[in-house]
Amino acid sequence: MGIVIGVEGIIGAGKSTFVKKISGALNLRPIHEPVDAEILDAFYRDPKGNAYDFQFDMLLKRWDAHDLAQAEARSCFEYSGAIIDRTLVGDRCFAKMHHREGNISDTQWKIYERFFTKALSKFETPAVLIFLDADPSVALERVKNRNRGAEAGMNLDYLTKLRKEYLDLISEIEAKMHPWGAGMVVVREAWNVDHQEVAPIAEALKDRMKL
Repeated sequence: MGIVIGVEGIIGAGKSTFVKKISGALNLRPIHEPVDAEILDAFYRDPKGNAYDFQFDMLLKRWDAHDLAQAEARSCFEYSGAIIDRTLVGDRCFAKMHHREGNISDTQWKIYERFFTKALSKFETPAVLIFLDADPSVALERVKNRNRGAEAGMNLDYLTKLRKEYLDLISEIEAKMHPWGAGMVVVREAWNVDHQEVAPIAEALKDRMKL
C-alpha cells in the first residue's frame, strides 16, 4: 500500500508549485486542484448567488481526487502513492467561511455537511497533511502577480478569514478532535518566501514515512 499526502494552504500560498516539485522528489502522482472556469467566474462575479453551487461542485471534484489518490496508493504501479492539491477538509474551510459570511444559507450548509460527512467516511485518512502557511498579504501579492482574471477582486480580508478557518482546522486535527486526527502526521511550513526549496521537506518525509 502506498501513501497519500494532502497539501493545504490559502489561495496564493503556493500549493500548486509545491505539489509539482515535491511529487517528483517523492515519486508521488500529483493530483492538481480541478478548475471549472465557468463556475469559478460565476462565483467570483456573484459570491452570494453562486457560493453554494460552486462549493458543492468542488466537493464532488475533491471526492474524485481522493478516489484517484487511493486507487494510486493501492496499485503503486508507477508511483509510490499520490499527493493531492487541496483535500476534502481543506475545501470545507471555504464553504464554512461562506456560511459564516451569509453566502451559504443554513439549509444549504446542513445539506453540504451531510454530504461532506458521507464523503469523508468513504476514504482512508491521508498519511500526511502539509499546511503551507503563507501570510495573507504575501498570498495576495502572489495572486496579483499571477493575474488570473477571475481572481481580480480578491482582497486581504477574504484571505485573512480563510487563513483563520485553516488554522482552526489544523489545530483541531492536531488536538485529535477531528476525524483525521488519529494516525495522520501534520506538517506546518511557513511559506512566505518565493521559490523555497522542497528538498529538506521531502527528505524528512522519506525518513519519517519510510518512502
